[in-house]
Amino acid sequence: MFLLSAQACLLSRTTSNLITSVICILLFFFFIFTVVFGYRWHIRLVFYEICRARSARRDRERRRRQIHYEFDVFVSYAEEDLPWVQRELLPALEARWGLRLCIHQRDFVPGKHIVDNIADCVDASDRILMVLSPHFAISPWCQFELRYCQGIAMDRDDVMVLVTLQDPGSFDVTGSMMAILRTTTYIQWGEGGDVTDSFWGRLRLALDDIIPNP
Repeated sequence: MFLLSAQACLLSRTTSNLITSVICILLFFFFIFTVVFGYRWHIRLVFYEICRARSARRDRERRRRQIHYEFDVFVSYAEEDLPWVQRELLPALEARWGLRLCIHQRDFVPGKHIVDNIADCVDASDRILMVLSPHFAISPWCQFELRYCQGIAMDRDDVMVLVTLQDPGSFDVTGSMMAILRTTTYIQWGEGGDVTDSFWGRLRLALDDIIPNP
């Protein structure tokens, strides 16, 4: 009689554990369903952005195979910032990373109108790198290049890379500069140790898919 009671107790405990486990599993799935249902539009947006990013990358790779760009990167900068471009940017991107840069002092066609040179060189470049600075903000030609490139960016995703030589909050920016700084992550230049290393690391990441394999 005692043995039967022990078996019944053991069976009852097993059944109780099983029921508890089933209830926990059901509650877990109910919780997951509630979260998914409550955030269904956010989740759809995340999946959309992931698919869009993958699609954009595939489109860029397909476009690169179909279109032979004369330049990898068109560099837009103010005349006063040319020393920085020559001292820092060219050695890194051309000599070390193997990219073909378009800079107007060297690559614009002599005798051609500057507007045509800008349009042709931007169209012949896979990416556009804007070097934003106080000098850039007051240069009419830089502002023209910025507005033209903003139009290009509407048709070509992730084509623009922004570099700032100073904190944008430390100088007056134009409306066009403010608009693009608010919608595009920029990379700020800095000198010294980890700051410089971080700058080059982030810039390389932004250009990674067009840097030739070693």
